[in-house]
Parts: sequence; C-alpha cells; structure tokens
Amino acid sequence: MSYTRREFMKTLGVGTAAFLSPKKKEKSTKPPNIIICLTDDQGFGDIGFHGNPDIQTPVLDNLARKSVRFANFYVSPVCAPTRASLLTGRYSLRTGVFDTYNGGAIMAEQEQTLAERLRFVGYTTGIFGKWHLGDNYPFRPMDRGFQHSLILRGGGIGQVGDVSNYFKFDRSYFDTILLKDGKPVQTNGYCSDVFTEAAIAFIEQNKTKPFFLYLAFNAPHTPLQV
Repeated sequence: MSYTRREFMKTLGVGTAAFLSPKKKEKSTKPPNIIICLTDDQGFGDIGFHGNPDIQTPVLDNLARKSVRFANFYVSPVCAPTRASLLTGRYSLRTGVFDTYNGGAIMAEQEQTLAERLRFVGYTTGIFGKWHLGDNYPFRPMDRGFQHSLILRGGGIGQVGDVSNYFKFDRSYFDTILLKDGKPVQTNGYCSDVFTEAAIAFIEQNKTKPFFLYLAFNAPHTPLQV
C-alpha cells in the first residue's frame, strides 16, 4: 500500500490526536514529535507498577500512572523479529527476520520502516542504542530512514558480533566503541547514559521541528554490568 504525503499526514494526525487527546476535536497545526523507548529483555513483571515487590522503578511507575497503557501486546520470542515488526508494522517472518543470529536478524531491503515514512513527510529521524536488523549496507539504520544514529553492533555490546568491544569482557558496557552514522567512535561512560545523553542532544537540536526518536536500550539484557 502506498501513501501520498497528504494521506500519510492525515492518518498520522488523526491517530495521534485520538491517542493524546480523545476529547479534543480541533485540528493540530504542528505534527507531533514521536519518541519510542525500548528496553531489551525486560519482562512484564520487572517494574514496580506491575506488582514486583523487590524491583523499585519509581520513574517508570509514575509514567505508567499518567499514560495510556497497552496491556495486551504480543511480541516474538526473541528481540530482532519484534524490532522488525515494531518498525514496519508487519508480521516478522514477512520482513525476513526470524531469529537473532545466523542471518536471521537482517531485515529485507524492500521493507519500509517507520523512520522512512516519517522522513518522507518532513520528520527528522534518529536512533540511539540497539538496531539489530543488519550491520552492513543496505541494512543499516542510515539506509533505512534514520538520518542520525549512534548504535551498537549486532545483537549486544560485548557479544561475539561486536568485534570492537568483545575483548573488554566485563567492562564492555563502559567506554564502549559505537557506530555513529556508520563510523566507529569511542564513547565515555556507561552505555545507557551515553545513549540517553545522545538522545537528549538530538531532542534539543530538533525541538523546533517534528522529530522521530527511537531510543533502544540494550540493558537490562546480558551481560549484566552495572
């Protein structure tokens, strides 16, 4: 299915208006900014709001109390297929992504991502964190609609596919070598902080225009380094 710019913006605007302000009927003149935050391997019961008596997550709990929550949402057994579905709106097998290794985490080139669609209608797009849908051309974030990217290689920092950080062993989450717009860069600090600070900088730089931010943390996925 193909969209014109006007059709896509109409669909996006109606859907977002209904989600953010269901009782408000007047049309918005500015497209909404869109932020998706994703944590890797965090289970439903791993936050306080869902009744965990031991794990304290006051910020997430407060966000949940003020937000619309989707309590019946299905994901794939592993992360790469879920990411492909999230970014394309398609069943994961249709995108060519069926696993996390052995070629199963490379999204088909003909698939269109949310970033591509939003960039087409004037959004500035950025990804910070985990991509895990292809490390080489033409499968990188920069080939799939993201104008700005700071990502880790493969499925996780310090895993076999992350050749830059593998031999750091239990220090791989600190001072990590990441890919910024496709080129290796040395970062300073804990990886989650690095991704967060980059995302905040992206917001500050683009706050006067519509933007799409995909902030995909690799934590709390193993290896567990704090």
